[in-house]
Amino acid sequence: MPVDHAALIALGERLGAQAWPGFLVLLALLTLVAGIAAWGFEHLRRRRAAQPEPGAGLLFGGLAIGAAAVLALAWVFAEVAEGLGQGRPMGLLDETISHSVGVNTPPGVREVFSWLTHLADPITVVLLCTGVAIALWLRGHRGFAAGWVAATVGNALLNHMLKHIFERARPVHDFGFAQVSGYSFPSGHSSGSMVLYGMLGYLGLRMLPARWRVPSVMAATAVIVTVACSRIFVRAHFPSDVLAGLCSGAAWLAICIASIEYARHHRGTDRR
Repeated sequence: MPVDHAALIALGERLGAQAWPGFLVLLALLTLVAGIAAWGFEHLRRRRAAQPEPGAGLLFGGLAIGAAAVLALAWVFAEVAEGLGQGRPMGLLDETISHSVGVNTPPGVREVFSWLTHLADPITVVLLCTGVAIALWLRGHRGFAAGWVAATVGNALLNHMLKHIFERARPVHDFGFAQVSGYSFPSGHSSGSMVLYGMLGYLGLRMLPARWRVPSVMAATAVIVTVACSRIFVRAHFPSDVLAGLCSGAAWLAICIASIEYARHHRGTDRR
């Protein structure tokens, strides 16, 4: 079916013009959803804690859900990648949204995003990964420390590999808000923030006092959304780069958390 390029450009211009208020709505909505999901997890865990056995059904049910999530995210990633290229709908929509965001976003807003985007810079990731790994190791949580390092390092290698497979150029933009180089697809900041802060939210659920668990997940979600969207506002990435980065990061995060939970369950079973 032929694509109406004029309609696609009009859609991209509207989306770009409403990007700033749209980000605020998305941030509030996703943070709230994450809080509700974390509360549900806590409620279920408290009910299960009263029982002598953790329940293999719950564990393998979680693994099945994780596998389904990985497949769904991989499918979305593949669909996004297929829509890229010269003259294809996704590429045209990307270019239009990126240009419209640059025209319609107030300079002050972009300045704020240019600072917030550093929350997933490589140096930030390395320092946070090292600090958390040392803290976990010294407290005796060596399995969590190994899982944390594997998640962070593995995602960096995966993103590097994907970038060199697709070799997509970055958006053309005025420098000053973000100095960027290298390939664009998928966004390393988006996948990195998903894995780094997603793992922090998971560790918060497992280790923090009860009153801080749900807020930790909500805070992690807010950072992930903010960092991912910042890459569009500073015009370091196209929207599809960010979406693909979130999908690849979420898939890797699901694999890592499922692996840690599987190992924890079998370690507990062996001890009993």
